[in-house]
Amino acid sequence: MAGRIAQRLFAAELLGVDPAQLRAVYGCPDCGGGDSVDHGRPGYWHRGAPTGLRLSLSRSGGWALLGGTLERGVEVGVDLQKVAAVGFDGFDDVALTPGERAAVLRLPAAERPLARATAWAAKEAMAKALGRGLRLDPASMDAAGMPGLQVQVLDTVALGLPAGFAAASAVWMGEGSGS
Repeated sequence: MAGRIAQRLFAAELLGVDPAQLRAVYGCPDCGGGDSVDHGRPGYWHRGAPTGLRLSLSRSGGWALLGGTLERGVEVGVDLQKVAAVGFDGFDDVALTPGERAAVLRLPAAERPLARATAWAAKEAMAKALGRGLRLDPASMDAAGMPGLQVQVLDTVALGLPAGFAAASAVWMGEGSGS
């Protein structure tokens, strides 16, 4: 609930409107969108019309991360990941490409958990920016990105997060963005 409230306040600030004037709408590639959908890509309507605001919300370990833009033709995705959440047997096989698995194994053992969480956060941010979510096989997505998709690992200390988190953002420059 707190994440959704923060998202509404964030959207209102970006739009320069009263949060009470916004109506939340969500869009899912499988379920469609509108008032009956409570999951998928978040968005808002203001005074009966879509705002054009592109948002992304991620929650992990009691924290939330938000991203958004009003730029036409640009999609955003953010992801926040608690490092401990990716420390289970088999994670690398289902979530990392062969190259990513090899890169993680080359690191000292103490650095591997953060590397795994960072790769996962990047992949989730990418999938959100592309509007596909985890319909994409994470083991087929390289966390470094793809043409037209800019991925950035975020500094969790600068974001004010406690130790033990990884975060990433992705920006998809779709048609009409001018980029």
